[in-house]
Amino acid sequence: MDGETSWHLILTMTSCLLMLVILGGCYNQIDLSRPITLEADDRRPIPEPEEETEGQWFTWDGAHKMIFYRVGQLLNFGRSFRTLGTWIGLADPIEAGNVNALDEVPNSTWFTNRHFVSPLSPEELGRGSTTGRRPDPDGTWSVISAKESLGSTPGFVIRDQKHDVYVMKFDSLRNPEMTTASEMITPRFLHAAGYNVPEHYLVTLDPDRLAVDPGAKIRGKYRRRLPMTEEDVKATLDRVPRHPDGTIRAVASKFLPGIPKGPFLYDEKRPDDSNDRIRHENRRELRGLAVVAAFLNHTDTKAANALDMYDPEKQYLIHYLIDFSSTLGADNADPQLPRYGNEYFLDFGTVARSSVSLGAYVKPWEVPLHMDYPSVGYFNAEYFDPARWRPTFPNPAFLQMTLRDAYWGTKIVTSFTDGEIEDIVRTGEFTDPRAHQYVANVLKKRRDILGTYYFNLVNPLDRFTLKTAEEGTQTLIFENLALTRGYAPATEAMYRYNIRRHVPWGHDSLLLTDQDIQDQQIVLDRAFLPVWKERTPTAQMTEPEPSTVYITIHTSYDRGENWSKSVEVYLQFNSKNQKFEIIGIQRET
Repeated sequence: MDGETSWHLILTMTSCLLMLVILGGCYNQIDLSRPITLEADDRRPIPEPEEETEGQWFTWDGAHKMIFYRVGQLLNFGRSFRTLGTWIGLADPIEAGNVNALDEVPNSTWFTNRHFVSPLSPEELGRGSTTGRRPDPDGTWSVISAKESLGSTPGFVIRDQKHDVYVMKFDSLRNPEMTTASEMITPRFLHAAGYNVPEHYLVTLDPDRLAVDPGAKIRGKYRRRLPMTEEDVKATLDRVPRHPDGTIRAVASKFLPGIPKGPFLYDEKRPDDSNDRIRHENRRELRGLAVVAAFLNHTDTKAANALDMYDPEKQYLIHYLIDFSSTLGADNADPQLPRYGNEYFLDFGTVARSSVSLGAYVKPWEVPLHMDYPSVGYFNAEYFDPARWRPTFPNPAFLQMTLRDAYWGTKIVTSFTDGEIEDIVRTGEFTDPRAHQYVANVLKKRRDILGTYYFNLVNPLDRFTLKTAEEGTQTLIFENLALTRGYAPATEAMYRYNIRRHVPWGHDSLLLTDQDIQDQQIVLDRAFLPVWKERTPTAQMTEPEPSTVYITIHTSYDRGENWSKSVEVYLQFNSKNQKFEIIGIQRET
């Protein structure tokens, strides 16, 4: 390569980087001209899609995400330049594409805002997504197939007398209650957070009530489908623990309504779903799931543990998370090894550190651990680091998570109080109350670690509302989540704010006021009401535009010596009712 060619290459790369920097500055601007979206428009009728098969083969999916996907991202020069610009502070990361002007996720076929927005009662938390239609306690349960999943959890599919179908899973002999408790507890947290999950019921199985359906199949050698026999059922039940009376503890996951269309992928879009208009790695509910998964140690967030269901009546897809046997301290039928949650199955960073140090590098989680309760497995908070937490395989959406996405996930996780965590863990029905308390305590600690970490990286002012007094004065009220939830570095805070008039690009904003306050409320002075006016070339006054102002707020916990990043709240004055309305929120990261 000659000098001139090299010089042109350098200029081209520099131009690309500068262009990305420019685009980065524009990408995160919120659009104040559109109405605030609370419900996504993704329930339009569509033709029945084909079944997705790519993500079903978890061996290929895992290898693809560990090797080929990461290499492909490295060779994606546009993304690599953008990442480089982010590292050196010249570009903004690509923010989620499905948030509204309030920086929130609208309700959709993917996610429904629940516990953070409107706290659920203890009964609702314990019930989760269940409707009460548990397996019929009377009559025979027909075994219609072996469990199709390639995981190590023993189980099969049954049909009860009401013709409802369930996936039934059992515990292992060495760790009774571990897997079934995880399958009960985790989906209730996810449902409360807002995700779609199946119904899970804890049941007591009497083996004498089982009957093999004449058409039941099991996968034999070389994965050939063979007729299932009573001996196959007995072989499965011989591997699971029993109560003294011979009955067996199991968790029954009810088949989802609709027609299964395979898993959704954590990247790209589904080409045969016209409602799917946002790349999955750019959906905040999938990016922010990384924080919720870290809280629950949900390491198995691969595509095979997601499922799209087509509603034949309403004619659109609903997107579900499924299979929670690798959460908390469980890894299917085995305890979750301490490395899972701390590194990928094949982690090039860890391999490189060990190679460079010639084996001297000792991972923090390699210390010998004692399993206090076999019904829990290896589940702890001592080695939990939010910045280091990893699922088993790289997840494209998790890799794209920004601080705003992480903050969104953290405020959901920290919305669970100590008592609410206890209520949900109680659904695991541990025989030993000490195991129940242990799991609850670990979850509380992991919640607090997440809150302390992320609420100190983003200014956690939230729940902005406008309150109008009798005399017409309006007050902007907000909550400091770090203070109210106990994650702030001090017990009180000071706020510095200024109010400016919002003007089109190319004009300087007009400063209206600038001051410090102690309370989490800002009184809006009537002086902010005059609207912005301009004179036209014909010297005629234009019609007044809606008066828009924005309030920039910083927080200090040390009496003003240091200030946090900002939160900007955009207000628009409605001339009809003579009141301000919140039309946008922007967080500095």
